[in-house]
Amino acid sequence: MLEDTVINEFRIKPINPEKVVSSVDGETAYSLESIPHGKCDIPTKEEEMISNIPVTDTTLGFEKDTECDFCPCFLTTYNADKSENASYEYGDHAPGEEKYQEECRFNPCDKVLCLMYEGYNAVFPGIVIGPLTEEYLRKLYDTDEEVHINHSSADEVVEKWLDWNWDSVIVRPLVRLKNDWEEMGDTVMVNRVYVFPYKKFEV
Repeated sequence: MLEDTVINEFRIKPINPEKVVSSVDGETAYSLESIPHGKCDIPTKEEEMISNIPVTDTTLGFEKDTECDFCPCFLTTYNADKSENASYEYGDHAPGEEKYQEECRFNPCDKVLCLMYEGYNAVFPGIVIGPLTEEYLRKLYDTDEEVHINHSSADEVVEKWLDWNWDSVIVRPLVRLKNDWEEMGDTVMVNRVYVFPYKKFEV
């Protein structure tokens, strides 16, 4: 069932130093604060709602998220100046499909800020490597214990990978973090719409 669109603001705040595994050249990661600004059932009013939200010194950006069965169906992120950052629409992101490796506004070697939930609830700087590939996902089956435990083969990983997660880019984190069950490796997957222009915040 398609839900009403939810408008969220992304703000950053200081991160608990115990969550930081390593950092490069004085780079900083931040804790993510996701602030709901209500629901909208009229598509033409969504951007008007966003335009009326005050921007703070710690605002990273905004999103409008329309979900279906607990997964994003339509999701657009915006920068702090309210300009569009990136947009996701459900469907056709798996290998061989039309939107596989959908174009990202950032190129390999660009420095960016990445927003990540998955128990991290953080924003961290990284260097873009490129779009998620089937080969990268297959290697996870051999190198990631959790992926290996939850799937019987690399083929099953590829087959069951969600469309939302196929629309991701591979990033080398400049600040590696840990959550309650794992720590970031040398590379991580970040949803394409959650990759933002690089900026340093004073917090």
